[in-house]
Amino acid sequence: MRLPIVHALIQDQDINFAVISVKDATLSEPVAAEKLLETLQTAYQCPVVLMGEENHQLFGRQEVVEFLNQYNVADLPWQESAVDIPDPSDSSP
Repeated sequence: MRLPIVHALIQDQDINFAVISVKDATLSEPVAAEKLLETLQTAYQCPVVLMGEENHQLFGRQEVVEFLNQYNVADLPWQESAVDIPDPSDSSP
């Protein structure tokens, strides 16, 4: 399934990761947020941090979250694109 997504791809020295903007409510359910995080990491082939689009709450690997805290959200290289995400209804037993 191809979904539109807003993300920032960060490459800083030896750190490469993606920041994905999500609805704030997505982060209020840690189990669902973790599942989404794992799916996006597979799609992006790098560590991913989820960020609430309004409250800017971060969810992901602690060292990446700490690294991101030194940046202003508006300064990240945001872009819109589409990403292929496996459809959960297509999972085989």
